Amino acid sequence: MTHPYLFILNPHSGTSIGKNSAAVRERIHSVAKRNAGSAQILFTEERAHATELVREHMHAEKWKAIVAVGGDGTVNEIAKPLVGTGIPIGILPLGSGNGLARHLQLPLTLDAALKRLFEGNVTTIDSAELNDIPFFCTAGMGFDAYVGHLFSQQKSRGLATYVNVSFRAYWSFKPQSFRLDGVEKRAFSLSFANAGQFGNNAWVAPQASLQDGLLDVCTIGPFPQWYGTALAYGLFTKRLKQSKYIDYQRLTQAVVETDVPPMIHYDGEPLQLDTTKIIVKIKPGSLDVII
Repeated sequence: MTHPYLFILNPHSGTSIGKNSAAVRERIHSVAKRNAGSAQILFTEERAHATELVREHMHAEKWKAIVAVGGDGTVNEIAKPLVGTGIPIGILPLGSGNGLARHLQLPLTLDAALKRLFEGNVTTIDSAELNDIPFFCTAGMGFDAYVGHLFSQQKSRGLATYVNVSFRAYWSFKPQSFRLDGVEKRAFSLSFANAGQFGNNAWVAPQASLQDGLLDVCTIGPFPQWYGTALAYGLFTKRLKQSKYIDYQRLTQAVVETDVPPMIHYDGEPLQLDTTKIIVKIKPGSLDVII
């Protein structure tokens, strides 16, 4: 029996897919055929196109999975319409950061990821929303959103570009004021973590679980410039923890109020809001994923 899979490929993800999309397509067809699966492959043309493609094709077949071929932004676009449907999402993590895939311990090479896709099992994870915008990995405001905005404007992608942008932004970024559930705060960044990391193994909430029905809220307060090195070390060694400058809470819902509409990010995608009120909430057990 042949099992149909729908693959949606973002040719602009990561550092090399655009140049190798034809080879990726041929490899997917080859491996699918070898594993008694049939592959329909669609290509995105612009931002948000993947969501349109899923909505258009999700009921055309009884898909074994709808597969995101790209990074966290592509995963986000494809997962949005799948929330609550019972249709599994598969992930071939060929993007820049691959935060959700790394948290799920999925392979990061094409052949290994395809093998896991066809041999893996379906599990159910939480998703979350920020002002009704779904996210699956992390969302937030402050420094991370600022860097996401700058990174989105770069011609090249990848870890080296992200590190370079982050380093330059670090010296000019100023902490922001806001109210979290009515409590006045001033922070370098405010992160809502469904999964534990931003991507590239930068673990903002090492203790976060995708299946606990909770968001891990990380507030990084103002700190002296010398502390930046310790902060980066903690992020990339999975050792960030409660401290003088870092506060963690676990919540099912949070309300953030700001004086001016903030720049936010959801799964690394920057967005300038037109409101000063942000409502973030968890949606337990709402997305099926092949792992």
